[in-house]
Amino acid sequence: MKSILRIIRTTLVGGILFLVPIAVLLILIEKAYHIVEKVTIPLSSHLPKVKILGLALQEIIGLLIIIVICFLAGIVARTKLAKNLITKLEDKILSLIPGYSFMKGINENIFGVNDEENLKVILARVDDGWQFAFLIEQINENHFTVFVPDAPNPMSGGVYFMEKDHIKDVPISQKEALQCIRKLGFGSSALLKDVL
Repeated sequence: MKSILRIIRTTLVGGILFLVPIAVLLILIEKAYHIVEKVTIPLSSHLPKVKILGLALQEIIGLLIIIVICFLAGIVARTKLAKNLITKLEDKILSLIPGYSFMKGINENIFGVNDEENLKVILARVDDGWQFAFLIEQINENHFTVFVPDAPNPMSGGVYFMEKDHIKDVPISQKEALQCIRKLGFGSSALLKDVL
């Protein structure tokens, strides 16, 4: 009974952690569009009333302006000053949000913007079985901090302090492990063929 409640709880929390950033992003895009709309209405009043793929010219211009602003913001974000500001913001505020650093690292890895090394994928012995886990750090010669993600949403999970004999190295990438977790283990036979 406890395991069913744990699965329900972790799935619910994982769903919330997955949906909240998407909802915030959609709200921000909608707000940005309404701000840009104030500029595009006067501009589009001089243009013909044409629809392309069901979108009015005004809407297309608004979306293009948002895309250009995002592109310019991306260029600014690559500057040294912006990187320092982002680092300070992450260190002082965002790192206090549970799981922020882990989720940021995973998302950067998925979208290919992570310049840093990925977390090492391992198998962790939990209860009577092995689970994919990520090696966070080595405490001493025999003890390690690992994060064991839940399936199908690896954004939630648990932090374990494990002895060396309870972990196994796995020669796969973080991206491969995350895909396997999201697919509830499908494809693990190829990934773990020579490991187990």
